[in-house]
Order: sequence, then C-alpha cells, then structure tokens
Amino acid sequence: FGTEFFASNFWMYWRTMFAFEEWHSALEMKLYVHRFIHHIGGMPDFANVRFFKYNQYESMVLPLYRWLLDQGVTFQFDTEVTDIDFAITADQKQATAIHWIREGVVGGVELGENDLVLATIGSLTENSDNGDQHTAAKLDEGPAPAWDLWRRLAAKDPSFGHPDVFGAHIQESKWQSATVTTLDARIPAYIEKIAKRSPFGGKTVTGGIV
Repeated sequence: FGTEFFASNFWMYWRTMFAFEEWHSALEMKLYVHRFIHHIGGMPDFANVRFFKYNQYESMVLPLYRWLLDQGVTFQFDTEVTDIDFAITADQKQATAIHWIREGVVGGVELGENDLVLATIGSLTENSDNGDQHTAAKLDEGPAPAWDLWRRLAAKDPSFGHPDVFGAHIQESKWQSATVTTLDARIPAYIEKIAKRSPFGGKTVTGGIV
C-alpha cells in the first residue's frame, strides 16, 4: 500500500480495531479483509460493534467453561507450558510430550499418536496490564510465556515460524484504540450514539464503552 492508503480514515479505523501496523503481514491483512469486509459500512459510526448483556467473561467464557465441565473436560489452571516435544520427519510433526510448571513444580504429560495439541503462541494480550482514569497501564516486557514457548518451538523447525518478527520490537508495534487517540472530531458523537444504545446506560471506561 502507498502513503495515501495509510493516511486514510479506513486505515485508521482498521488498524485500531485489529491492531495492525504498516509492517505487518500482507497475508494477515488479506485474511482479516475476507473475514470482516462485510462490516465496513458500520466502521465510521461503530454501528457493527456488538455489546454483550454482561461482560465478556460472564457472557461467553463462563457459560462455555461450565458446558465443557459438563462434557467431562478437565481444566488445569495456574500452569505455564514451557515446551512441547516433537517427533519431526519429512512427512509430519507429531507432538510427543508437553512440559509445564504448575505452582512452582515441574511436570508434564506424554502424548500418544492420536492426541491433539492446540497451543496458544505469541498471544496479542501477553503481559497485558490494567490501568484506570488516573493510572496508566505499565509496560511489561517479560518474561512472556506464550512468546517464549513459540521461540522454543521455532528453534526446533523453521516451519514453526519466526516469532521475533512480530514480538521483538515493542516500541514499533504498540497500538491504541481509535476511541482514545483519534483526532477525528466526529468520534465523540459516535461514542455518545453508541452509549445511548448500551444496556449499561452509557457508562464509559478507558478505551471504550461498557
């Protein structure tokens, strides 16, 4: 894209909604456009922003957690996955073991050929912190378990990716919400419009409406 595109209102809304930077992957941009292009019409006034009746935890996470418990799923909290072993051949990569630290104790589990492993690596919200109207959130540069895990996996085989392309340049990759930082004088009116539709009576927090 050229300089005109990066100066457009579209790019301002797009990058602040999805945390895109100019140097990010063109493939990622394509995937997001395919997924969300039908919402473009509602971007100027945030008409397509969806609000839950309660917060995201009580509306989505907690019901799903309880449903999975009823299905016999076992959850293990307070656990940091430190590494995953693989048997790597020209044809496949088979996870053979997971290593973790739980409450200061090193542990893990051996895996069979029919086991599936879904791992969170390089989380966008890794090391996030809380702020309020009077105190800025602190920048926590590490350690970052999800990124550290990705780096260990990437060292095993190049096809696992290149985490430092995305996670080693904190100052260059910071982003902020359009509702906080935009200079567009129309944004406050949009926020007020959304607040009137909110079931919470327009209560606001840093970065948006709840």
